[in-house]
Amino acid sequence: MLTIAKREFYFFFNNISGYLVLIGFSTINTLMLWFFDTPFNLLNIGFGDFSPFFELSPWLFLFLIPALSMRSFSEELSSGTFELLLTKPLKPSNIFGGKLIGLSLVLGIAIILTFINLVALSALIEPNSTLDWGSIIGSYISLISVGLIFLAIGLCCSILFRNQVTSFLLSLLVCFTQFYLWSFLADFTTIPWLYEFISDIGIQDHYLSLSRGIILFEDIIYFIGIFFIFFVFGIELIKKEQV
Repeated sequence: MLTIAKREFYFFFNNISGYLVLIGFSTINTLMLWFFDTPFNLLNIGFGDFSPFFELSPWLFLFLIPALSMRSFSEELSSGTFELLLTKPLKPSNIFGGKLIGLSLVLGIAIILTFINLVALSALIEPNSTLDWGSIIGSYISLISVGLIFLAIGLCCSILFRNQVTSFLLSLLVCFTQFYLWSFLADFTTIPWLYEFISDIGIQDHYLSLSRGIILFEDIIYFIGIFFIFFVFGIELIKKEQV
């Protein structure tokens, strides 16, 4: 598994497009938070609040993570190297898990790059003021959880299609549906229990809850459960390729 993770990680940075994806993500983040006149601009808030970053990041993840994962399996399936991978003494869980770990390391670098914005905001606030570090830590944990789920979804889509563009578009659609669409659909009902049931299916409510620094058992179980579902689905897709 670790060998596949290293291979995936190094292969990503052996290609100029890998650097462009990370640079693009970091640049758009910085422009939206500091330069463009948007609701996410930290300077327009007037006080030390980093929450706009966590409102913006899931939207950027919808494009970043499908771009990270679209070639992972698709390229190997189209080039025929995936069949060679299946001949090695590796379980499907090792293959899927290895690629997931490799891409998670890349995602980790992207998230670490966002610390620059946090450091800049911390330097700008008044000396007697402080950031809400509890909320920031909880928000980062929530953001990482969303990123891992999106990666699992992206890898599943990459197995389904040999075309990278198709894989990217399907991954974007599924991630958008799972994060935003359920909350949108819940707004159409006036029945309290049905509204809660529908919104709980999606990621957004759980993400916002954890982002407030409130760690609830049900949110943790949700993130683990939805990640496990797509992880198992990815393993089953690899098993079908073995047949």
